[in-house]
Amino acid sequence: MTSYYQIIQTLSMAILLLILFSCQKGKNKSGVVKDNPGHYVAVGPHFDLSEIKYLDEPQLQGVSKRYFWRTLEPEQDEYDFSSIKVDLDYCSKHNKQLIVFLCDRAFWIKGAVPPYLREHEWENDGGGFSPIRWNPEFLNRFLAVGEAISDRFDTHPNFEGIALQETAMDIPEDVLLKYDYTPEKYQDALLSILNGFATSFSSSNVFWYQNGIQGSNKLIRQIADSISHKENIIMGGPDILPHRNWLRHTYKIYGDYKGKIKLFCSAQDDSYHHHKNDIQLSEAEPIHEEGYLTMEDIFLYARDEMHVQYLFWNYYYEGIENGERSFDDAIEVIRQHPTFNIQFTKVHNKH
Repeated sequence: MTSYYQIIQTLSMAILLLILFSCQKGKNKSGVVKDNPGHYVAVGPHFDLSEIKYLDEPQLQGVSKRYFWRTLEPEQDEYDFSSIKVDLDYCSKHNKQLIVFLCDRAFWIKGAVPPYLREHEWENDGGGFSPIRWNPEFLNRFLAVGEAISDRFDTHPNFEGIALQETAMDIPEDVLLKYDYTPEKYQDALLSILNGFATSFSSSNVFWYQNGIQGSNKLIRQIADSISHKENIIMGGPDILPHRNWLRHTYKIYGDYKGKIKLFCSAQDDSYHHHKNDIQLSEAEPIHEEGYLTMEDIFLYARDEMHVQYLFWNYYYEGIENGERSFDDAIEVIRQHPTFNIQFTKVHNKH
């Protein structure tokens, strides 16, 4: 017969385990958000981090790497985060941070979402794939994979955060109608994603790539206003191209939200061969007589005009034979300007 003492001992152990579990959960929900601003090198899916030159440069804070959702969740609720773990272990050994860039959109011949969600992914004629993010099933599953990643990695000291792919979709109007699209539905979905991820990743950052909402770009600012009180959401976008006409308008948002939200941007491939005649994406203009902008030009624009705290540099070498810049040029700038805009004082949001 079980003694009174054994019952008390068993109950005490159960209570202790419950307290320990609650403390751990509390730690996850109230942890201090990691804050390692500065320069990061950006690489694509399946890139071996050991191939990155200069990773051990002390001025380089870490790596932003893309991961397709379909590789992280090959089947519904069956997650494979082994690739993230390998990269996070590697970054840890080199005293660097890792940003997981979660891709639900693909510009290649294979889609980005898991097979069970293919009906919520539109394929264009060029082979790219765009997600139907405002679909309720898609939205719930995206929040689920985010929570699963956070459960595994959020409290890891070298896990800096998770990046969400750009908001622009480039889906034709007739296709949008087929999927019951409205700008307001998309806005609501983006807000749900941002708020959900900010809650799940309570010890890490959420990097929000914003560059417009089809049908109503003003809604981007409404989203920015709504999330400006979130300490762990960092707003930014793709491309640092000072002479692209249509981008100049979108860049205004950085100045408008300086001091209200932490900011980032990324120097992607186009930044390495940008020049003063490069004013439109659809028209190839002759290279300006002054040649390509230097990587310091790109950096200074990001620092002084876009006011960023985080800057991601694509690991780019493809155009060297054509006289284009490369990551070798970027690393020289990183060495000369190891820190920038490090003082972030949040001002009162009057919106």
